[in-house]
Amino acid sequence: MFDSYAEIFAERGAAYHHAMAQSPRTRDAEFLVVLEPLAAMPDGLICDMPSGGGYLAARLPPGMRYLGVDPASDFVSAFPDGLDRLQADITNVPLNDHAVDYVVSLAALHHEPDLPAVFREMRRLVRPGGRIVIADAAVDTPPVAFLNGFVDQNNPMGHHGRFLDDRTTGLLEAEGLAVVDDRLVEVPWAFDSLAEAGEFCRHLFWMPALDAAAVADAMQREIGFDVVDGRPRLRWVLRRIVCNIT
Repeated sequence: MFDSYAEIFAERGAAYHHAMAQSPRTRDAEFLVVLEPLAAMPDGLICDMPSGGGYLAARLPPGMRYLGVDPASDFVSAFPDGLDRLQADITNVPLNDHAVDYVVSLAALHHEPDLPAVFREMRRLVRPGGRIVIADAAVDTPPVAFLNGFVDQNNPMGHHGRFLDDRTTGLLEAEGLAVVDDRLVEVPWAFDSLAEAGEFCRHLFWMPALDAAAVADAMQREIGFDVVDGRPRLRWVLRRIVCNIT
């Protein structure tokens, strides 16, 4: 059985948020990469879906406003005060057609069983002239092997992600989205130590039976670290797809 994003993070959203709160700058490269295609776009409203705990909001380009949409109550309740949010299924968002200027989706769609429905909803929400940016792990990359291998074996719920593959572009285009850029991007996760790295991923991917050292060893073995200024950088990589709305 393939659990949906809502089902998964109803169970482990608190552990994920704990990791992000303890190491809030670790994934900065990911946030910058998913926002970079919007940097030269007109000011507008960015809908982040699913949004997790609203982590993207602090990195917005000047002039952009933020709305987070997420089905998991643990994430929505973790939003900073004053940040606009909706608790809703990302295939059925309670907003009017063309209500937002942009949609971004970072590292979460591999938990959604019906991508065409998600892409259709994104298309409905974004006004003509807007843009959609999706970034997630891609098949045949080390992060996917780690997630569907080591994490799957050690997370009590398993990890059965359906990652971006050679069918993804066709699914987007079938829903009326014009793909204008599609590439792999390096987004290294930055840590102060291997102990921090192991503890971060132990909580982010909910492997409570393992200690930080065992998780860090697996990260090194299956993905690899570079050392920059004496600090480890995990060689994380995502596929980023940019779509225009006409």
